[in-house]
Amino acid sequence: MPEHSADISMSQSAPDTGLKRAVSPSNLNTDSAGAKPEQKRPKTQQGRPHRPRRLRKADADETVLDAIELLLRETWLNGRSATDCPGIPAAFGWSSGDQDAEAAYSRSPPIPAKLAGASEAECTFDVYVHEMTERGVSIAARETPEQLRELVSQGQRPWFFVVPFTLKGEQARIRSVRHEWGYTQSDLLEVTGKSPLRIEAPCAYFGRCSGCQLQHVGYNHQLEFKRQVVERAFAHANPLFGKLPVLSVSQSPLPYGYRTKLTPHFDLRKNTPIDNVPIGFNIAGQRRVLDIEDCMIGTDVVRRGFAQARKDAHAKMASYKRGATLLVRETNVPGEGVGTSVADTPAAELVKEYTLDPKSWVTDTVGDLKFRYPASSFFQNNASILQAFTGYVREELHKWSGQLAANDGSDGVLKTLIDAYCGSGLFGIACHQDFEKVLGIEISNESISCAGDNAKMNGATNTDFLLGDAARLFEKVDSDPSSTAVIIDPPRKGSNPDFLDQLIAYGPRVIVYIACGVPAQARDINHMYSRGAISVDGHTATVDSKPTAVYRIAAIQPFDLFPQTYHVENIVTLVRED
Repeated sequence: MPEHSADISMSQSAPDTGLKRAVSPSNLNTDSAGAKPEQKRPKTQQGRPHRPRRLRKADADETVLDAIELLLRETWLNGRSATDCPGIPAAFGWSSGDQDAEAAYSRSPPIPAKLAGASEAECTFDVYVHEMTERGVSIAARETPEQLRELVSQGQRPWFFVVPFTLKGEQARIRSVRHEWGYTQSDLLEVTGKSPLRIEAPCAYFGRCSGCQLQHVGYNHQLEFKRQVVERAFAHANPLFGKLPVLSVSQSPLPYGYRTKLTPHFDLRKNTPIDNVPIGFNIAGQRRVLDIEDCMIGTDVVRRGFAQARKDAHAKMASYKRGATLLVRETNVPGEGVGTSVADTPAAELVKEYTLDPKSWVTDTVGDLKFRYPASSFFQNNASILQAFTGYVREELHKWSGQLAANDGSDGVLKTLIDAYCGSGLFGIACHQDFEKVLGIEISNESISCAGDNAKMNGATNTDFLLGDAARLFEKVDSDPSSTAVIIDPPRKGSNPDFLDQLIAYGPRVIVYIACGVPAQARDINHMYSRGAISVDGHTATVDSKPTAVYRIAAIQPFDLFPQTYHVENIVTLVRED
């Protein structure tokens, strides 16, 4: 463990680098060099009239707006000795509830930007990085931490910049590029004052490629950052949730070389020579493609496939009209002389290969289990952690089945497992041995077919997978909720209120909520709290009618399935209070 704190979103201030810069004024009608605001520039640098882009709150990144508000509140609390205000203001920069004042401020950026017609010199600023958002980009301002504290203590706010590839406490030179509601998207030009947590990124493309956001941070610090992301998401959803302990992030066995799927792409633009078309991933903050010859987070097999996919695409580039997205996916196949089919070959004897054909079928292994599915469909892309990931879910269910049965002396309380949003059957099949019956449901006919075939291939004869909408799942369930556990693993946007209300009304003994979108997960659990179905330290919401079941949040366990990126998976265990 490095000697510095692992807290990268609350890290130490950068050392004094002697950077000389004009102090940003509290009056934000001009920039630090006295440049006039963008709205008074009638023409672009080339002399063409500039039509200002209308800024809308609905188009802004909600995670950035949330991070800004949290930063303002924390800054006010840290500097409250400088104010006589008895309580934290409900808003900064305008009166609470004054939507006209909020709109007037948020739609009127006080600084120039490249895409608003300003010159390079007008768009260059020296800033201080004050916070890092859950998406791995940072919130910066021209004000130092001290100046920010003084400004915020007066109930005001500066204009903020969103800057990639930086850490809290750093100083940076940036280019303002595009205005959004209440902030400006920026490019990083130079880090002028480095955080002690910064390391040299091993990838030559880092800082330009949009694929990774955290290679400039040591892996232990990445894990702590992701734990804080989960912690903050729950605190933001409900202040009571801020009291809940979030366990240390379960790390990936492979911090690099773990991805079993890559989707490079290319665009055909006018005047681009056919033999010089870039193939790779988007440039950070842009819609243009960066030419990438190799990707370090892909497995060795996928990296070989990546090189072949680029070679094939270049060879037939003249046949494309608009560009394309390529698929490189790892699969497991029988080795020479081992077996004739995946079903007949033990998982340990399969060998890794790649496929470039989206219509082909691929096989993933999770311990002794095998899962087949179309190459173009969804499956977790870090095989190195999947056994631990599914194993944790199984262990949680087994543990609570035993603990809840302790009083009556039985072998276990939980007899039936319902796997909502079951996909190809990953969790239901991985946990089937501990249940008398497993019922999976999925809206995709293709996924249900795969789940049934995978259950048969793995000898999971106690499983049944049904086609249907998870929102109407419990119409098909006849098991006793007191002996039933439910796994929910919805898409990134989370579940929906109708399903959650049905889940509460059914009242299973244990719920395991698996999420790739942690803010949506926290929102969904807060919805359950608002229905009186979640208890935190004995506190429940006041509701007109008592719900069928009330749950306590027994564990919050994050997993790092995507090292070097901001993504984090999270598993929450809810146990019914009887």
